[in-house]
Amino acid sequence: MSSKNNYDYSVLRNNSKYIIETKDGNKIRQFEFLNQTENAIIGKQENSEVQIEKSNINKILKSSTGKTIPLIVGIVGVAVVIPAYIGNKPVGQ
Repeated sequence: MSSKNNYDYSVLRNNSKYIIETKDGNKIRQFEFLNQTENAIIGKQENSEVQIEKSNINKILKSSTGKTIPLIVGIVGVAVVIPAYIGNKPVGQ
């Protein structure tokens, strides 16, 4: 959610986790969206309620560990396979 979709806060889902980037460059991670008012979004972060002014929000990203894990597994796999492939010699040598 950003200025590209005119800050449409209706796309935010209750009890879902987001990463919020504020206009001053701060990133609020693991923000669990609960509700919104006319001027702010309300959520939880580390078991405490947090209220962020909508005018201070630059971008909201969906927190996604599902994409991170395969990426890490892929990187580790490549790190193991490439050295093994390079170390192999052609047949007959």
